[in-house]
Amino acid sequence: MSRQLNFKLGQEYELIEYPGRVVNIDRMEATLGGIVNISKVLNDEKKRLELRFHPDNPYNKPTFGDCTDKSGVLLSVKVRRHKRDKTRPPQHFVRLLGYCSRSFSFESLCDFQYLPLWHQPKSNDALAAEELSYAMPLVKPQDVTDLEFFKCKQSQLLCLPELFARVDIVHAGNFRIDEADDGQQEVLGVVAKTTYDNHDIVPFSMQDTFPTQPDAQILKRLKVKYVSDEQFMRVKKLFAESPVWTRIALLYESGVTNDKLKCIIPSLAFYFSNGPWRSLYVRYGYDPRKDFKSRHYQTFDFRLRFGSGVSEFVYCRKSAKQKMLLTGGAAEDSKNDLVQNIDYPYFEEHKLPRSRQCMLRYCDVRLPKIQEMLEKIPTPLTGAVCNERTGWLPPSFDSQVRQVVCATISELLRNHYRKEHLTAEVDAVPQADVDAEGEGEGEGEEEYYAEDEDMDMEESTANESFDDKNIEQLLTNMTS
Repeated sequence: MSRQLNFKLGQEYELIEYPGRVVNIDRMEATLGGIVNISKVLNDEKKRLELRFHPDNPYNKPTFGDCTDKSGVLLSVKVRRHKRDKTRPPQHFVRLLGYCSRSFSFESLCDFQYLPLWHQPKSNDALAAEELSYAMPLVKPQDVTDLEFFKCKQSQLLCLPELFARVDIVHAGNFRIDEADDGQQEVLGVVAKTTYDNHDIVPFSMQDTFPTQPDAQILKRLKVKYVSDEQFMRVKKLFAESPVWTRIALLYESGVTNDKLKCIIPSLAFYFSNGPWRSLYVRYGYDPRKDFKSRHYQTFDFRLRFGSGVSEFVYCRKSAKQKMLLTGGAAEDSKNDLVQNIDYPYFEEHKLPRSRQCMLRYCDVRLPKIQEMLEKIPTPLTGAVCNERTGWLPPSFDSQVRQVVCATISELLRNHYRKEHLTAEVDAVPQADVDAEGEGEGEGEEEYYAEDEDMDMEESTANESFDDKNIEQLLTNMTS
């Protein structure tokens, strides 16, 4: 039989799961740093509770208790038994004393301990046995007024590091046998080795063979990621039209989201980590080393040098994405007309590049002069193979293309700044003032304008040449 006496909400307590049997409460508090240190830790949610097994030993390394959210109640249970009639059932009286919402538990590892224990001989005899003695009084003064400690000669030096171990948390290792993956295991629950295991990364080599079909495990992942047949066929059609693609071009042409494209690409193409087709996706079964037409798909790594004239328009890709998120996709009209969209995969003649660094194929550079240069490359002999560094292109071909692109960008910026300068001059003179001056002036001034016509033409020519010098100086850093 039990009785409930009081179940009202009581006082809130703090729970400390002490890793030991408490016999003396005062000594237990001393190992936790005293009541003052315990109060400081309880008032701060980020501090850890220190537990020192030897509080008086400064060389003792503490173990730390972490605060965790844990609900609990503190109950007082009293049992009353009848002394005379032992057959009667006992009575239980339950009372709720309080509750707790968090607790400190010591589940972390303790650091290595090194106590000041020295081996000393039992006697002055050199052959005498040694004994292990506790040398704390020899390395630490008893109190501030202990002057005898500084007069004694210290026999040994004790210098310990602040910490022996860098971590105090147990890491659970997940080990598995390194065997060839046959694709027969289940897709769900498979631990990925690295982030890049979702597609085949192949280093370019002149001797090794390239993969001709995807792994069976990759085909299963398409069903798990819920990729529709329409999305898959759109990307497959692009690889049928062109065997080599950049990732940004696939996103733009297919209209598939980035998450879905990450699952589709490994089933259709592999990825080159270096070589002439670096950072490009190549269709399975296609060998660019044997096809002379693959020169159009080689990687063109264009990096724009930031001068004072172009830095206000073109940013690095990460900064451009952040700016689009902050502005909600809206930008100034002049910059929209001058700079390519950040997701546009091609380079055109009348637009600045989309970002500071652009990974393009040579066919993506839509400049007539560059495409003409690609067509004029002589066809190699039958059975010839490409170069390991330059592919099917002649040496220094990328430098020539880079000069053409830089010249195009410089000319585009010159025209832009000239247009802005002329617009600023026109806007500086209000139209109402010009009309008022025209009405107040007489016919006698016509001769004056006729006489000074030649002088005005000379001044305008001088101003244009001065503006051209400023523009040339503005673009020096980029084209040099």
